[in-house]
Amino acid sequence: MNFKENLRKISLWFLTRPNRTGFLIFLILIGLLSFVVKLRYKVVQENERREMSNIINVVRQNFEQVLKNSYTSTLTLAMTINDDGEPENFEEIASQLVNNNASVDAVQLVPGGVIKYVYPFEENKAALNYDILNTPGIKEEAEKSMRSKLMFFAGPLELKQGGIAVVGRLPIFKDNQFWGFSAVIIKIETLLRETGIQTIDDSKYYFQFSKKNPTTQKEEFFLPYKYNLEKKYYQTVTIPDGDWKLYLISRYNNNIFYQLYTSTILGLLLCIISALWITSILKKPAKLQLLIEKQTRKIVKREAEFKAIFTQAPVGIAKLDTNSGHFITINKEYARIVGYTEEELLATNFQSITHPDDLEKDLNNMDKLKKGLISEFWLEKRYLHKSGRVVWVNLIVATLGKIGDVIENHIAIVEDITDKKRAEEELKQSFELVSEQNKRLLNFSFIVSHNLRSHTSNIELISSLLDGVKTKEEQDEMVDLLKQVSKSLDETLRNLNEVVNIRTNINLTIERLNLSHYIEKSKTLLNRQIIDKGAIVKNLVPDYVEIDYNAAYLESIIYNFMSNAIRYSHPDRKPIVSISYNETEKALIIADNGIGIDLKRYGDNLFGMYKTFNNNPDAKGIGLFITKNQIDAMGGKIETESIVNKGTTFKIYFK
Repeated sequence: MNFKENLRKISLWFLTRPNRTGFLIFLILIGLLSFVVKLRYKVVQENERREMSNIINVVRQNFEQVLKNSYTSTLTLAMTINDDGEPENFEEIASQLVNNNASVDAVQLVPGGVIKYVYPFEENKAALNYDILNTPGIKEEAEKSMRSKLMFFAGPLELKQGGIAVVGRLPIFKDNQFWGFSAVIIKIETLLRETGIQTIDDSKYYFQFSKKNPTTQKEEFFLPYKYNLEKKYYQTVTIPDGDWKLYLISRYNNNIFYQLYTSTILGLLLCIISALWITSILKKPAKLQLLIEKQTRKIVKREAEFKAIFTQAPVGIAKLDTNSGHFITINKEYARIVGYTEEELLATNFQSITHPDDLEKDLNNMDKLKKGLISEFWLEKRYLHKSGRVVWVNLIVATLGKIGDVIENHIAIVEDITDKKRAEEELKQSFELVSEQNKRLLNFSFIVSHNLRSHTSNIELISSLLDGVKTKEEQDEMVDLLKQVSKSLDETLRNLNEVVNIRTNINLTIERLNLSHYIEKSKTLLNRQIIDKGAIVKNLVPDYVEIDYNAAYLESIIYNFMSNAIRYSHPDRKPIVSISYNETEKALIIADNGIGIDLKRYGDNLFGMYKTFNNNPDAKGIGLFITKNQIDAMGGKIETESIVNKGTTFKIYFK
């Protein structure tokens, strides 16, 4: 009875004081409006930050790719310098580098700090004999590169031949003595084009490019729009290879406020109108009941509209109990994203469907929410779909209801970003693949340089000796030597060509292959050698074993290992080759009882090119190298166990 009486008194107090009641309602609505505007402000601000971050990181990656390509060009150009310190085939190699690399406009060789070789010649001949180590403003960055012995990108600076460009200089040392620089020139227009700066929509943002002057230590800007950045919102990244700073600047400082301006004004007007409307109602007791009924109908209609919006929203929405994490209300999209029915979700909590690796981060944020340290939070997390697959979402959580200082309920809004995450992962894998290809290309250039240089040196030596021969016999002897070197050079080129084919064949045809069938095929091909050696080849692989592999590579791998096992058999016993398959590890095991390999001595070079470990005249040192490259190309690996005079076991793992 006391409760009802108190409730009646409170109602009477509000009904008899319409102005105060209207003002109180106004304050409440203003508070609600502030919360909604703040939540919207956070969302808009975060979207702008992420958009700017994505744009500037893409341009930074393009910058790094241009610099990596330039580094490869300078390194290739440096390799043209012979042991006498003179460049060989400069024009030919420089032409290929400039024509094949869209980010390089010109190349130079700068012996002793003086520009002596340029390409293209006509456009850059004005720079010849330019002494960069004795030119103020230029020598500081050149000396920095010499001290670090690393490539450094100077500029942007005005070129002797005209124009503004970035100059990448790689210091070259011969016998620990400074020889000079290998350099590339990237015009500022080319740099902007290749990094994608010119393709960015400049209606909202623009770029600025700066660097500290090495002499004055003042920051210099190289692009238009040189406004005072103190009044601008921007993000920056640094390009350490050139000590540059890249800015992405918002054109409109108050862009976020402009987006919220209209909705805030309308909300404020709605608060004022609502307060005045309630005041007006309370001032008309005679019409109160009629108005109440009318407003009740409106509320019911709006509730139905809100319910329809909640149900049909393109994002997942759920109301949850803050203390337990149990679902209270879920819309259809939320249920679709995680794969459960609404009834199944209402019987559980968000912890049970959260990925274990993301649960701790989620609970930490919820703990802060409960303690009142934050009123909302945003994160990317993973849910476990009912089917078992992982679903990535953008999650926004905000408080809803409080009892005193205790938060009772909160709302969770989720957006499915699984496809976006998958695309990011594919982009990352593509970048790693390109990086791996670049690394292989660099290593292969060292192999080519090493293996071809010895042949060219021999040809040059024999040619010089031919000039001094006096008898027909000596001349014939020199010609025979020249033929042997030519034959060896041809064989080297064939081997290198095969390695190139393996390393550049990215789109290999993968088939379902019967492993035992290919072992029998190799036995047939080696039948003559097996009979001659009296060898025993045991195929212990079950007939049902099949693998996904490239047919040519599988045949080459089995043939090479089986051929080596027979060729390098022990002279005191018949060769026995055992081939089996470990289904658990997906590994092919090839074991023999041959002469074995001293792995402590030769293990590091076992799969090296032209590395041999016995006196067998048939040993070329190319078979294991090519086989290892084929296994690597298919994503597998190989392990070796061997005991001298006992035998060798190779274990080939399939991906």
